[in-house]
Amino acid sequence: MKNAPSSSTERTDIEALVDLLSDQDPRIARQIHQHLVDAGSGALPFLRTAIANCDEPSLAERIRAVIGDIAQADVERHWGALLRTSAPDLDLEAGAFLIARAGDPQADTAPYQQRLDAMAAELRPLSSGTPRQVVRHMNEYLFQTLRFRGNTQQYYDPNNSFLHRVLDDRVGIPISLSVVYLLLGQRLRVPVAGVGLPGHFLVGLRTEPVFIDCFHEGAMLAERDCARLLQNHGVEFDRRYLEPCSHAQILARMLRNLIAVYETRQETIEARRFRRLLTALENRENLPHVH
Repeated sequence: MKNAPSSSTERTDIEALVDLLSDQDPRIARQIHQHLVDAGSGALPFLRTAIANCDEPSLAERIRAVIGDIAQADVERHWGALLRTSAPDLDLEAGAFLIARAGDPQADTAPYQQRLDAMAAELRPLSSGTPRQVVRHMNEYLFQTLRFRGNTQQYYDPNNSFLHRVLDDRVGIPISLSVVYLLLGQRLRVPVAGVGLPGHFLVGLRTEPVFIDCFHEGAMLAERDCARLLQNHGVEFDRRYLEPCSHAQILARMLRNLIAVYETRQETIEARRFRRLLTALENRENLPHVH
């Protein structure tokens, strides 16, 4: 991330560039766009002020594009650092919030990490029982008290995959709701893992064959219930589907979901941004290119 402007002259230059974004010549506008992207995060305060005061839709769209490209460059830099870790598995929380920032360039994810800390703190007094008992407390807290639920009305809304939006709206798709569950489980040291069934995503206990369906208000499933879920998707049951997912596999699945959504919506710029993240991840993990 580039540093903020170090002098009033530099600040004036950036403000002037923001003004020039409105140039009618597309070639000049592209050059100004690139100059602002090269300025990095130092340009963001001026861009955000400009868009807040902008009443011209075309200029606002250009400003948003610059903000998006600056944020994407920063996300890709942090994504590269995440992938270079020597740890056995990737940091799920860091990866999920980077995906959120790629989708929402103006998102500040730090308060959401603090919110997860606060949620775990509320649950901690109830986390001393057996894993199954703790899971029941987590289910009651998330799905009854806080009313997290599957977004059946707008399932293909990309916001369902962005962790900060899921925490705000308390709706999501199976994998994003499961990520919330897993991140709370990490904080509470509950032995849970992601389970990536074809067509559905669950959370499983590592200590016994119990599975939590976060999309359906934390329904507790046995192996036979998972087999029935697969049958409903036209898939023959195989116990290998119940094996825990790595964090890398979870992040890859989140990215593939977003790519599919944006490609369906013919939003190619957004799809390309997430495909770059997925390609870097697949190259690191040697993951198969499947949906």
